[in-house]
Amino acid sequence: MSDTNAVAHEVILANHLYRIFGHSLLRDEKLRILLLQLDRHIEASRQALVAGGIVRECADCAVNGEGTCCGRRTGYKYNSILLLVNLLLGRSLPVQSQDPNSCYFLTREGCVLRARHVICVNFLCVRLRKNIQHEILVQLQETEGRELNTLFSLEEYIKKEIGPVHPKPDYS
Repeated sequence: MSDTNAVAHEVILANHLYRIFGHSLLRDEKLRILLLQLDRHIEASRQALVAGGIVRECADCAVNGEGTCCGRRTGYKYNSILLLVNLLLGRSLPVQSQDPNSCYFLTREGCVLRARHVICVNFLCVRLRKNIQHEILVQLQETEGRELNTLFSLEEYIKKEIGPVHPKPDYS
């Protein structure tokens, strides 16, 4: 199985898990609370990225600099549970990559995912470490830490609720 097919397989599996478990998971009070907390923490992280100038710096780098940090291999980090979290947050998952040289989840409008892998949340390239004040980066990582802790708790809760055996998706 090629790497792109491996990511597509995780997307198919996440959609399958959502079809089977989504309704019952969304009725679960503890899960709904965790989803709301996660969504608030994600929003706080995004606001900190904008306020700290990181979004501007990354956009400039993507257009005028090195290009995107969201390389092809980034998508391989995503598993069906993290993708299921995105579905539970109301996101849709792409059926294929828009650019085989970029992350499977990167589009012209940016990342389609709301809940992202730790490497996507925490990555600070040399340019950011050089151009953004250290105090801003520390505050950002503290904010993102709350996001990642909540995401971890949510993923573990989902695994406990759906059990260790994932059903095989129907590829037809």
